[in-house]
Amino acid sequence: MYSSISDETLMHIARTIGGDDGVEIIKVLRDVEDITVEDLSAKTGIQINMVRKLLYKFYNHSLVTSRRFRDKETGWFIFQWRLQPELIEAFITGMKQKILKKLQARLEYELQHEFYHCGSPTCPRVTFEDAMETVFRCPVCNEPLRPVDNSAAIRFLKQKIAEIEEELNG
Repeated sequence: MYSSISDETLMHIARTIGGDDGVEIIKVLRDVEDITVEDLSAKTGIQINMVRKLLYKFYNHSLVTSRRFRDKETGWFIFQWRLQPELIEAFITGMKQKILKKLQARLEYELQHEFYHCGSPTCPRVTFEDAMETVFRCPVCNEPLRPVDNSAAIRFLKQKIAEIEEELNG
């Protein structure tokens, strides 16, 4: 049913968006064609209000869809929900693109700045411009600031960017 999406990936997405309850809902949805909120609640033991809330979260990310029809006896609308496996890949691609943009922006920042730090793990790393303003003293603990070699961070960012670009283009 989920051609190239592994069960593990699907569950990771479910947990990211809906926590443990989201995982339980997705587990049921992946095994049925269409299901009502009430049936989902009965199968998972999750309260109906929470099931609805999580389904709308998944719906907002295009991971599930619903169809609506009118109950002939009561006249009420009934919604039946299902996974949209064809859009899960699009969701993953979209997330990778967002992450890629953030990593590229961070790499640009790292490349364009020189950083200084006092050595204390609780103090922040500061840019050259900020270090000049404090006469190369830590703005938190007032210890002298020393240059920071960020080449490892740059290498890491370049590697991650290359990996994601390869996944997106491959």
